[in-house]
Amino acid sequence: MNYAPVQTINTARHIARSAQRLIKDKTGMRVSLLMEPIDDTFKTPWKMLEIVASALDLSPACYSLKSRARDIAELRFIGALMVRRHFHSITLNQVAAFFGGQDHSSIISGMARANNLIYTGDERFMKKYYTALKMVNIWLRKGA
Repeated sequence: MNYAPVQTINTARHIARSAQRLIKDKTGMRVSLLMEPIDDTFKTPWKMLEIVASALDLSPACYSLKSRARDIAELRFIGALMVRRHFHSITLNQVAAFFGGQDHSSIISGMARANNLIYTGDERFMKKYYTALKMVNIWLRKGA
């Protein structure tokens, strides 16, 4: 059995944790480093969030707004669902970092609300969700 990939992942995690501690010690700022092994450098979580935002005719900057406006909140809901579905190794805290530094419980709550809207078949939300899903699927298939 080849254990090199596991050793490589453990080494990368060690380096990331060390970097996080060093940044916190030097600046007092807490950062979350995203580790996602990908073959295609163009298929990143942030790029996916940009695709979702453009599909819904919104700016990617809207993810970090503190607004509770329905359009912006639903953008965050859909973005979180897509990232968690397609980038399995990303933690809830890392997803929260994409949305302006919210915490993981906000992401859980938002995803639960989105799943509830999908389950109940809310027409406005479903239209947005399917539009974003279609664009993400097209983006994922490119280069495949």
